Amino acid sequence: MNTTWLLAAVVIVMVSGLIGTLMIGLSKSNKEENPDYFRHTGRKWIRLSGIYVVGIVVVVIIFIALLNR
Repeated sequence: MNTTWLLAAVVIVMVSGLIGTLMIGLSKSNKEENPDYFRHTGRKWIRLSGIYVVGIVVVVIIFIALLNR
């Protein structure tokens, strides 16, 4: 069974999630409704980036493992 299309779908969902997260986090309405949101943003962005990096690494490892079968 060819699972390349499934992995491509996972990557598309992950990239869409990243773009959506950035759009929400940087939106004007978010800044206006919660001015405290931007306090200590460095830690928030580091944690969020870490989650995405770990997810991408896992997908790449699975993709490489499937290609080498």
